[in-house]
Amino acid sequence: MLGTWIRAKLASRRASSKLDAERKEKIFRWVQKYNVLLSILLFFVGIAWILLLPYEGFNRKTYISENALLPGQVNVYYGYNDILTAENYRYELSNRIRADVDSESRARYILDEFRSMGFDAALQHFNTSDGAGVNAFAVYHAPRSDGKEALVLSAPWLSRTGEYNYNGIAALLSLSKLFKRNVYWSKDIILLVTDKGMVGTQSWVDAYHGTGQESFSSMVMPRSGVIQGVVNIDFPGTQDYESLGIFFEGVNGQLPNLDLINTINSVCTRTARVPLTLHDDIPRSFNGKSWGPYVQSLLHMGRTMQYQALGHPSSDAGLYLRYKIDAVTIHGIRSSNNLHGLFGFHKIGVLLESTFRSLNNLLEHFHQSFFFYLLLRPNRYVSIGDYMPPIILAAKTEKETMVHAATSPKNVASALTVMIITHLTGFAIFYIMQTRSLVGYTENDSETLVVQFALSCCIALIMVICTISSHRRHATTPNGRTLKSFCLAFSGLVISTISLLNFSLAVVTAALIVIPYSFIRSSSSSWIIRILQWVVLNLISPPGLAALAVTLGGFPLSHILSSLIEDYQVVGSWLLLYICVAYWPVNMAMQVLVFI
Repeated sequence: MLGTWIRAKLASRRASSKLDAERKEKIFRWVQKYNVLLSILLFFVGIAWILLLPYEGFNRKTYISENALLPGQVNVYYGYNDILTAENYRYELSNRIRADVDSESRARYILDEFRSMGFDAALQHFNTSDGAGVNAFAVYHAPRSDGKEALVLSAPWLSRTGEYNYNGIAALLSLSKLFKRNVYWSKDIILLVTDKGMVGTQSWVDAYHGTGQESFSSMVMPRSGVIQGVVNIDFPGTQDYESLGIFFEGVNGQLPNLDLINTINSVCTRTARVPLTLHDDIPRSFNGKSWGPYVQSLLHMGRTMQYQALGHPSSDAGLYLRYKIDAVTIHGIRSSNNLHGLFGFHKIGVLLESTFRSLNNLLEHFHQSFFFYLLLRPNRYVSIGDYMPPIILAAKTEKETMVHAATSPKNVASALTVMIITHLTGFAIFYIMQTRSLVGYTENDSETLVVQFALSCCIALIMVICTISSHRRHATTPNGRTLKSFCLAFSGLVISTISLLNFSLAVVTAALIVIPYSFIRSSSSSWIIRILQWVVLNLISPPGLAALAVTLGGFPLSHILSSLIEDYQVVGSWLLLYICVAYWPVNMAMQVLVFI
């Protein structure tokens, strides 16, 4: 009886396993049959998901996570005498700029002012493609500080608008005197005036952490402790302002802790009482409409994703994020539409003093709030758990054919060889593009940049032609489906991986390749269809995208190339590396796929 029961159980299990296998086979055949449609459906579901995020029902109101900050809950002392001091500094700075003094003379003036206040100050000299630059900085060693933690207040000589940052530097100097005469600081304060834009900021940050130029030894550099937070101020010209804009994007999509932005927003609302927006956004005609908040949030989200996808920091403050230092830039926005609501040094001083008083309360490094988020408005955000699902759906569309690759092992070696060759070609292109000495590259030589890029395009084209010719001579069975499986699986892996580091770059990559790659076929006998597929692949290739940017955007090719190379070599952006060794190789492999 027991033996009969055991045999019956085993037979039922075998029948159940066979039924499960048949069911899985049916599901697999159905997915394989409608794979393209499923991919497109998932892709558009992901796009719709992203477009829903700016609706208030799909995002959240910001809040302070670090209770120790206590933003806007202190008495501020920036008063009439400080305003008069700032105005005097602005007058002196404008006279010196009009006198056409050089970088050294300007920096010497700032240095003398710092030393007259009693600070430990110094100059930092560095070299750029535009000539030598000089940074001036000082360290205020707070009486109650142990020197292990510091805050930074910085201002560049040139604003992002191209004007001189008169009001920003004047406010910094007047605040320096205010910081000096108060004894409640528990952290040191570093005061920095940078030259030559982002290059000057990068030079100082590198030197402070001992990774900068050898000509400026870290042994003689006045220094303090670990930098806990940075506020960079950019107030161009000598006029008053209508609102403040905050720039917070860093290199390669990095973002500061959300509590830093929340603190500034809270101070603007409660203490300074000035309007705050994201970036340099100005009031628009649709702001009063019922759908105005959605469009405004969508535009802000798009601007943030643009900075993140390009890997370029939106301001000088973004360079600090590479060293895990939370930093933002506060920018003064001028407008002629609201002349009765303008503000000047008083509101600026109150805002910065109250912000630094809150940062002074930090007991440890920012860690309570989010590091991964999408900021739609100064007081509305989307957390990582809400914006990641759409990009995972897009990556899933590219991974659907991995099952097919596993069940079709023929020609795997041939397909893998093509992938290896294209990636080796990508590394060669990367070496050509970022190596200065290869063809005598200098940043000011636009012709040389174009020659380097043309050489890279020729290498890519020659590799595709040679790979196709070699395959047609030696291949005995078609391997197009297997090669496509490798391309889509690798693309899905890249999108899902890069989304954790730079969500916006992953979204842009998915938007460019998901639908075109899904429709690419190698089995077409019509040469017209093959040529059309090849044209589409070239349009979404790096040379095609560069041509579209030049034609539609009006950007000079040399400017695009120099920005990519300078971002890689100066600020450490990954975009050039990503294009050459991840995006372009798969595009080349898909071009090979079309003609085999």
